[in-house]
Amino acid sequence: MSKGFKTSYLKIFLVVLVLLYVVYQVYQITYSPVKTITVAEDTVFDSVVVDAVFVRDEDIVESKLTGTMVYDVKDGTRVEKGGVIANVFSSEAQANAYSKLAEIKKQTDYYENIVLQSNSGSTSLEVIDSNIESSVNNYVRTISSGWLENIDEQDAQMIDYINNRKITVGENVDVNSMLNELYAQRKKLESSITGNDTVVAEKAGYFVSTVDGNETAVDYAKATELSVSNIQNILSNHNKSDYNAVGKIIKSFDWYVACVVNQDSIIGLEEGSAVSVNFPDSETGELESEIAAINRDAENPGKVSLILKLNNMDEKIAGLRSDKVELRFNKYSGIKIPNSALRAVTLEEDGEQRTVKCVYVLSGNIVKRKLVDIVFTGDDYVLAKSNITEAGYVRLYDRVITKGKDLSDGKIVKYTPSD
Repeated sequence: MSKGFKTSYLKIFLVVLVLLYVVYQVYQITYSPVKTITVAEDTVFDSVVVDAVFVRDEDIVESKLTGTMVYDVKDGTRVEKGGVIANVFSSEAQANAYSKLAEIKKQTDYYENIVLQSNSGSTSLEVIDSNIESSVNNYVRTISSGWLENIDEQDAQMIDYINNRKITVGENVDVNSMLNELYAQRKKLESSITGNDTVVAEKAGYFVSTVDGNETAVDYAKATELSVSNIQNILSNHNKSDYNAVGKIIKSFDWYVACVVNQDSIIGLEEGSAVSVNFPDSETGELESEIAAINRDAENPGKVSLILKLNNMDEKIAGLRSDKVELRFNKYSGIKIPNSALRAVTLEEDGEQRTVKCVYVLSGNIVKRKLVDIVFTGDDYVLAKSNITEAGYVRLYDRVITKGKDLSDGKIVKYTPSD
């Protein structure tokens, strides 16, 4: 082997050695023997998802009038006895003119109110800006949710709030010209509408423009007596309406959610117990209810009919007949801790030993052992009480160690926060 070759080999060896040393130093600087997470609070439920039928005190609104119908009230709106529900016109053109007139009246009222508030100074910029912010947030949430039924209304409201601000700060928005144009359109439309018939409510209640044929499937007065078989039959039979129906009136604010559940899922619950009802497939969200009845069925062992009483009413709720619902029986809140962070330690107190659950947390670079008071156990995590005031228990936002070896209370470890 030549001298030159040996020299080159030695140089390569030295370069590799230097590189290894640099890598080792970087590793020493960046390596952390522990991994942590900052624990936060979470909420979970004991829940089941079931098909449910909704029972209300309903009367069909029928009409023999012929023509084009225009509703005067929105679904879920309360109407008084004798109140106008709808107008019936002899032609579609007349109906369209009436609908356009109603919209122009609404716009006229809006701009008249803006002028009134602007002149009186009763609306502050702070309120107007808050309205704009809320409408923008609602618009974004609606887009994100995918429920776009009312997106046009929200868009128009956003523009109205912006115009309101322009008028208030004195920008060049000629409201008087806009109002004069609306007045002219209104007068023209009023003169073109020659006559109409009306449909009125025979009873007071909440109006819904649709019927589904199941309005009389269940006697509202006997809703709490529904059996497992009754509910299953209602869910499997989809009746069609053969009424000359304009809609229906829901006479009572109270209504029922009836469903079939496994008996084991409601252990410990009884009539009067609170249950949260979540509607995962609609915008309705979560509603509070109480158990009105639990009916056991000899023909269906292991199952019960669960009848829940609610007293919420709006457009979405009023139109529902059946849906999938999530029943949330028990609510647990606490600090969420992954199972990888849990340890079992044996403590000695008053001469007796006991095994307890704990976690190790980092305070700076010092390991501290903290006890865990578990309130719920999930598949790969637990929830611990977050309202512990006495010392020695895990707290909200502690840096809990999820990975580390040979941990002990008071130990100093190497830790790089960027990890």
